[in-house]
Amino acid sequence: MFMQGKQIYVKSVEESDAEALWKHEVDNRDFFQRFTGLRGDEFYTREGQLERIRKARESSKADQAYLYLIGLRDTETIIGEIMLTEVVRGNLQSCWIGYFLDRDHNGKGYMTEAVQMVVRFAFQELKFHRIEAGVMPHNLGSIRVLLKAGFHKEGIARKNVKINGKWEDHQTLAMLNEADEEVPSPIERYNPSVIAPPIGPYSHVTKVARGAELLVFSGQVGTDREGKLPADMKEQVENTLANIQRVLAAEAMSADHIVKINIWAVQEVDWDHFHRVWEKFHGGKAPSMTMAYVPALAIPSLQVEIEVWAAKG
Repeated sequence: MFMQGKQIYVKSVEESDAEALWKHEVDNRDFFQRFTGLRGDEFYTREGQLERIRKARESSKADQAYLYLIGLRDTETIIGEIMLTEVVRGNLQSCWIGYFLDRDHNGKGYMTEAVQMVVRFAFQELKFHRIEAGVMPHNLGSIRVLLKAGFHKEGIARKNVKINGKWEDHQTLAMLNEADEEVPSPIERYNPSVIAPPIGPYSHVTKVARGAELLVFSGQVGTDREGKLPADMKEQVENTLANIQRVLAAEAMSADHIVKINIWAVQEVDWDHFHRVWEKFHGGKAPSMTMAYVPALAIPSLQVEIEVWAAKG
């Protein structure tokens, strides 16, 4: 995972990060110890951090826990870490979030931005329903970070975590995935009997219920989650549809809420491939659509761009 914000980026930890993570932990040893359990001396060695990274990557592959690093965009300096732990699937689909930020970078909005990005990734990509956090009540800065990110307070857990050798109370906060509370689509798709059926996978008419909220999204292109644009046309099509699903999910919507979709391509579409991924995308009755070939898009490497209009009640 790699996500860029306005001031920082968040990335999955890799073995090549061992030196930077070791320095980060050593420089902040006394500062971080006030907020975590006791750690042995081996934790503060290069080898200890490398082993930690290896275990974290194994846990990530097993969907048990996730460790991400926070870096400054302008210098690429590692300034923090953010974790998703205690993963529970089944009927709960939940995890806990925790984080540490270099003491010299506190109070600059970096952690608020990082938490917002990781929460968005956890809901949209990892498909969690609920994310919880526990903060000692006197740690008002951390509580503010979570509240700004959309968490809400739920109560005090008494003496539930041993911090720096002492059992401490924790303010419990939580956030729910709004996409799981998705409202029914206010649109109806149909093909009037007065004209011939559509010549492709689309509907002639999409009717939007009175009072629905209309959302118009900018044309989406085929960059992957790291912002890289593949050269292959098929990959661009697949990435573009995946990006549309993500922006819809951010508004608690799905393909069922699409009113109209406009597709522009600069080269001939492989229709067999497109029909397969398109059917998987809409999962039912296809929305209204306009498709056109154009001489060029905004930059030469773009081969397809798709614009979506959607509505929700």
